[in-house]
Parts: sequence; C-alpha cells; structure tokens
Amino acid sequence: MKKKCIMALIIGAAFLAQGCGYEEGTDAVVTVVDSTPTPEPTEKPKATATPTPKAAADSTADGAAAADSTTAGTADSAAQKAATEQTPSGINVQAQDATYYAVEGVNLRSDANAEAEFVAGVLSGESLKCTGVCDNGWIRVDYNGQTCYASGDYVSTTPPVGAVAADTTAEAAQ
Repeated sequence: MKKKCIMALIIGAAFLAQGCGYEEGTDAVVTVVDSTPTPEPTEKPKATATPTPKAAADSTADGAAAADSTTAGTADSAAQKAATEQTPSGINVQAQDATYYAVEGVNLRSDANAEAEFVAGVLSGESLKCTGVCDNGWIRVDYNGQTCYASGDYVSTTPPVGAVAADTTAEAAQ
C-alpha cells in the first residue's frame, strides 16, 4: 500500500514538473481578438415646455360662455392631476371612493405589491373602503384608519349574497 502511494506521488510530481505541457516559445502565441467597441453616450435631450391647449374663440355674442368653458377645462385638468397620487414605491393611484368586498381571504399590504410588508388579513365577504385604484391592478383601502393595499384579484365591487341581505335588513330597521 505504501509503495502504491509513493508511486502515485512520484507520477503526480512528474506531471506537475512539466508545467502542464507549456514550453517557452512554441506555445507562447498571443491571439488578438477584435471586440465590439464601447458605445459612446448620447447627449441628453433638452427639456421643452409642455404646450398648454388653447381654447378656440367662441362665436357667441357674449364671450362669457367661452370664458366659463376655459375655466371649467382648467379646473377639470387640475382636479384630474390632483386625483392622481402615488404609492410609496411610485405606482400611480387614481383617487376613487368606493366599497369593495373580499372575494376570498385577502392580505392587506403596506404597498401595492405582494412583496410589501403584511399589515392585516381580511376574510371573504368583508367590505373594504377603497380610496384609490393603482395602475398595477391593486386597490388602496382605508383599513382601521391605516392606508393599505389589496390585490384587485381578490376583491370585487359586487357584494356577496349574504352582504346584500344584511344591508337591506339594516336599512329596513332604520
């Protein structure tokens, strides 16, 4: 056994001593490879002002109607901009007041994605006060005074069958 181990060490040393077959001069060839040049950065586009739409002059006898429509158009666009907000991660939210119902058990999160921190769980049929709808399909809800987000896949604006009966019973009692 000792002889086999010593023989294996000697053979291994013989291979290592050769330098894995490299000989100075014959194998010392450098191959130059053409590479794709690094692209040059392009100039940043210059910022231009966003044009504002101008209302066409109304051909009515008094220009008051035209002025009212221009003011109303400006107020509508301002209201639309004010109605668009963003989640903590930057997802656009259209402000909306509505009632949604959990179709099945749904997790409420601190942001509009499944990786966000878990805040609370809601059971199937429970109503949620929606304060906005996100661009990615999630809804923003006010849950016990806290802003949370729920996936739109697990909620519906249609109340469950049991909730309709409970709502009409409550209205009849008043």
